Amino acid sequence: MSHAVETARIQTETPRIGKLLLDRGLITSDQLRKALILQKSQGKRLGDILVEMGAVPAETMRQVLSELHDVPAVDLDRTYGDPFVLDILPKEKAFQLKAIPLFLVENQLTVALPDPDNIAKLDEIQFQTGKQVLPVLALESDIDRHLKEYYGELDPWSDEVAIEFESLSGTPVDPTVALDEIETDRPLIRLVNLIIARAVQERASDIHVEPQEQRLVIRYRIDGRLQVKPFNLPASVAAAVVSRMKILSQLDIAEKRVPQDGKVRVRYKGRRIDIRTSTFPTIYGEKVVMRLLDKERQDFRLENIGMSEPILKQWRNLMRRHEGIILVTGPTGSGKSSTLYATLRGLNTPDVNIVTLEDPVEYELQGISQGQVLERAGFTFAKGLRSILRQDPDIVLVGEIRDLETAQIAVQAALTGHLVLSTLHTNDSPSTIIRLADMGVPRFLVGASVIGILAQRLVRKVCPHCVEEVDPPPEEGEILRPWLEMGIPYREGKGCDRCRGIGYSGRTGVHELIVVDRDLQARITAGDDLETLARHARRTGYRPMWWDGLEKVVAGITTLGELARSVQADEERSGNTTEGGRQHGPVQEPS
Repeated sequence: MSHAVETARIQTETPRIGKLLLDRGLITSDQLRKALILQKSQGKRLGDILVEMGAVPAETMRQVLSELHDVPAVDLDRTYGDPFVLDILPKEKAFQLKAIPLFLVENQLTVALPDPDNIAKLDEIQFQTGKQVLPVLALESDIDRHLKEYYGELDPWSDEVAIEFESLSGTPVDPTVALDEIETDRPLIRLVNLIIARAVQERASDIHVEPQEQRLVIRYRIDGRLQVKPFNLPASVAAAVVSRMKILSQLDIAEKRVPQDGKVRVRYKGRRIDIRTSTFPTIYGEKVVMRLLDKERQDFRLENIGMSEPILKQWRNLMRRHEGIILVTGPTGSGKSSTLYATLRGLNTPDVNIVTLEDPVEYELQGISQGQVLERAGFTFAKGLRSILRQDPDIVLVGEIRDLETAQIAVQAALTGHLVLSTLHTNDSPSTIIRLADMGVPRFLVGASVIGILAQRLVRKVCPHCVEEVDPPPEEGEILRPWLEMGIPYREGKGCDRCRGIGYSGRTGVHELIVVDRDLQARITAGDDLETLARHARRTGYRPMWWDGLEKVVAGITTLGELARSVQADEERSGNTTEGGRQHGPVQEPS
């Protein structure tokens, strides 16, 4: 099809779509006039230009075009094509026709097109594929972008840009290894590559591969939340996909009855990502979780983890101490490791010997001796920590204090001139003191050794590309009333292509920090209860992390709903409640 014919088709469509949008009040005459001028110079479709201008949301444009052409519309960002179907239409034809094959059911091929009533295109696709064609509508700009992802320079399936796999020990792993039980191994390799590449592109921390009765579900954990990805895979491919992932991770594909753990290193578009793979047998087959550790995306600096200035200043003062225990607490996935790595990076100088014991070592830090526990060989945290103390360390990182023995050795190290950093699983900073005592550490040793406790959570950040001022719901508005009355707006993300319609992009930390001074040390030794310890801690500048999060809400960094999801407001320790018991009001009273 010539460029002149295609241009004529676009211009023929223009009056219909323009009139329809005007009649429905979706655009103004001025917007249409500007779009027509741009169309004349750019040769694009009017609908795509109006979306790019921000005059019409993409979803609304799809609905209008779907009605105009009398065919269903699809959002290609939310509907991934079946990887086994893409090769049906040759790459050059896909680009020429601006067509993306999506699904094949019996002899009927579903194809996404910007002009689904173009008979010439439909006939050509049927000739090329030998299938009956069922057209669906997609925006041309979406098709252009996804054609490049599926087939072009960004395509993780392409022969030119292959994902390279190697074991974490450095031994190469052949990414095209054949599986005896799989006949069509090339589409399978491409499928697994695509699942991993998509996860890297979308900044996922984990890939979940979950066999179910009728289908294979793929989910990504992005910014702490699991999201189902529409790969639309039947249950019949589950065993093949899982076997491929197990081979890459150097696991035994014949063993399907017990869980296995493995690892592989991926090099994708110049980036190095370590993947830790875990399998678990279920009634429908093996479930796989792949944890992605992206070396290039992590920037371990204290300035980048969301600490407020007062907390950051206190934390740096603690880092200057030469002995004592500093603890970071919070549930799994709250960013404790990132905080500790950023802290070690700030402490790492040529005149300091830093040794770590981790389970596992998630990221490699230059200039630091990092060790990993191996429980099955008897190399536990307690045994490893004893060995570290014979290595003349200045600073010791223990990945987690799990038992009394490890806690006792950490206390001994702290009291004999070492700075010890570690983690505990507690909800807040004051509870950590009680937790150590409950483990069996005498209160006087807790008071003498612990110098600082940081508790934290991660909250999603408002997407900077679609943030807008909104009126908060009544309940949230009551909490934010002091700031709203001062004219400080409340912001949320409305959802856009950059954040895939979620309204959030990335995460930041909310923190609370207790610095143990002599007075608090005396209260710990005296056996004071949790609430009494919290009251004394406030005198050193401690405040519950709810207030640190609330400041980030007021600053437009996160939302109140996101904060409430991640952080439980504690009315007893906050000292600022409404009549109904809910916290509200400023961290510092506005004047």
